[in-house]
Amino acid sequence: MATEKSPNLVVFYGSQTGNAEWIAKNIHEEAIKRGFSSECYVLNEHDKTDLSKQKVLIFVTSSTGDGDPPDNSTKFFRYMRKIKSKTFLSHAKFTILGLGDTNYSNFNNTAKRLEKRLLEFGSSPFYEKGMADDAVGLELVVDSWIANLWDPLANVCVQKQNGENGKCEKGEENGKSEIKENGKIEIKESGKGEGEGNGKSVGEESGKGEGEGDGKSKSKEIEENKNPEDVISTVKNLSIKELEKHSSESGISGNKIILDLSELANSTQLTALPRVPIEHCKIIKSNKEKKRSFLPSFIITPNPIINAKLNAVRCLTRFDSVKKTLHLELDIKDHSEEIQFFPGDAFGIIAPNDNLLVHNILTALGINENDANQEISVEHIEKENELSTHLKNAKSTSIFELFQYGVDLTSSPRKALLRMMAEYTSNDQEKKTLLFLCSKQGVKQFNCLREQIPTLLDLLVTFPSCKPPVERLLDVLPAHQSRYYSIVNSPLVNREELHFAFNIIDYYTPIPYEVHKFGVCTPWLNKLSGNITEVNIRTIITPPIIDIPIFMKPNSSGFKIPSDLSKSLIMIGPGTGVAPFVGFLQHREKQIENQILESKKQLLLGEMWLFYGCREKEKDFLYRQELEGFLQRGILKELLVTFSRTPDIITSDKPTSDNGLTKSKYVQNLMRIRGNEIFELLNQKEAMIFVCGDAKGMAKDVNDALTDILVEHGKMQRSDALNLLVKWMGEKRYLRDLWA
Repeated sequence: MATEKSPNLVVFYGSQTGNAEWIAKNIHEEAIKRGFSSECYVLNEHDKTDLSKQKVLIFVTSSTGDGDPPDNSTKFFRYMRKIKSKTFLSHAKFTILGLGDTNYSNFNNTAKRLEKRLLEFGSSPFYEKGMADDAVGLELVVDSWIANLWDPLANVCVQKQNGENGKCEKGEENGKSEIKENGKIEIKESGKGEGEGNGKSVGEESGKGEGEGDGKSKSKEIEENKNPEDVISTVKNLSIKELEKHSSESGISGNKIILDLSELANSTQLTALPRVPIEHCKIIKSNKEKKRSFLPSFIITPNPIINAKLNAVRCLTRFDSVKKTLHLELDIKDHSEEIQFFPGDAFGIIAPNDNLLVHNILTALGINENDANQEISVEHIEKENELSTHLKNAKSTSIFELFQYGVDLTSSPRKALLRMMAEYTSNDQEKKTLLFLCSKQGVKQFNCLREQIPTLLDLLVTFPSCKPPVERLLDVLPAHQSRYYSIVNSPLVNREELHFAFNIIDYYTPIPYEVHKFGVCTPWLNKLSGNITEVNIRTIITPPIIDIPIFMKPNSSGFKIPSDLSKSLIMIGPGTGVAPFVGFLQHREKQIENQILESKKQLLLGEMWLFYGCREKEKDFLYRQELEGFLQRGILKELLVTFSRTPDIITSDKPTSDNGLTKSKYVQNLMRIRGNEIFELLNQKEAMIFVCGDAKGMAKDVNDALTDILVEHGKMQRSDALNLLVKWMGEKRYLRDLWA
């Protein structure tokens, strides 16, 4: 007997950067076009529908941090934990699309965790889950997963006749184009109108930035600050001269993308073209100029925005170091009563896209300065539907503000953007190239394009006849992201300031392209700080007039120093990953001082070990003075340092606390050398493990080293050692704070 089909489906999403939201809403809208009755909700608003009565569920979720659920899904997962019934969803069928990044060892952990819980509730899948990987391109999985969704969905959910064309839309999902002898393109797409596009993808599992520790370095004061108009962080209707004062020195004019189009020249047909992305946005104009404001009102953050003043800056690296690292101190004394923080917590910085980059993009689109600064509002073309979260409050704003704070202009484009751009490109050769890059035949060149990390301006310079309306760009461009940084100073030392450290993002794309690229937030902070280069000279900004918009983001993963002073800690932090541990050490030292004053008894103290790695001792040994001070005062039991560019600087195979240097090249090598002592700390003293830094290689290498130590010194099978590390993660004994 056939199972009765559900009259409707519900699409849920959990999204940290807006990407999973975009994909989920497109699935929802495409389902409606195909004749399904569909609802769409963010996971934290699951109570808007009755889960116990829904029979068909589609989940699209990303992960953040080290496999943690997105912020807008945490309430949902807490709700799911409270449910004890094993038949809670036995009536329901589900499928899951997970967005992850294999740079992280807990790849797609949120989707896997969700699947496990749904199965425990008695639910069963109607369609195989999709596990997309941003390390190679989410669209490789997302496109085919969505294309093949509709037939399995029709098996479990009622599909009515489509209101637009009187029939159910089935058949070929992707369009194709034929290239005529005269060079003209004929595009053939299934269905009527615009359908599901290619999921735009920004790495949803991106980690937060680096933190900072306090330092007692020589100070100098800036007697007279620069003109506030040159540095103050405000949104203005800027003239070209003013824009040039605020701009980066490169990357603002646009670079033409290098492509090999020989295969296009030999192609007569392009296949597997994604359909044109659905239209969502319309712009309502007013007749007045947008008034100036510190920040646009449409910005949504998980906690209230506060204005922190830039108080001091210190350069932590020598001028000839591979990377420039800055330590910034922000004054929050006006908000210190309402803010609680601990070392390891994070905060977000709302940094704008480069002003001149925005200006040049708008110029390329044919938008003049008056139109760019005219007051507008953004609405959904269908009043009953909602815009994406980052645009839903875009009222009484301007096009310039939207491009400055609303959308991502610098991440590698996805096919949805290129496919949309082709629709607004008048030159036939340029249009063919854009369609080629979206097609099955153009995969190799699309990957070449991604390697060049082109900005939206680079695309417009490469395809100058492309003039898409602003509304269509708002439809497909990802949300502009805040940048997260770990707080590393202890509130026990100074609760009126936030300290953090970061590398300035400044690099070249791979050979043969070699285009100079910059980050968004860190060059902006560097410029606001006066572009200082003197090493370990604490420069005080007097008076501290530069406002930086921030918001707090407490760490929910447990990456915090324990209050129990008897706990032993093994801290592993190469590069800027060392920064939060400076805060840990500050905090532990102050805890000890306070306990001694209160109890006047001998304290039982756990050992603190720090494994740290950098390139060269004299160039980028971050916080050397502070770390050696903690060692001398007995707060650190062991300071173990490696130098990758000069691994033979010290030849001792077993470094001691007096010379914590080694010929080992990386921290994982040094961990193996000290493996027996690490095992004793873990086995006898139940030490906690904290790892902070790069997710791409370091985190896996450190995990492998820990596994090897358990196998060699604990006489375990490798599978048992791996399971034990997973168990410790679950118990919050093995904690990681990682970024890609």
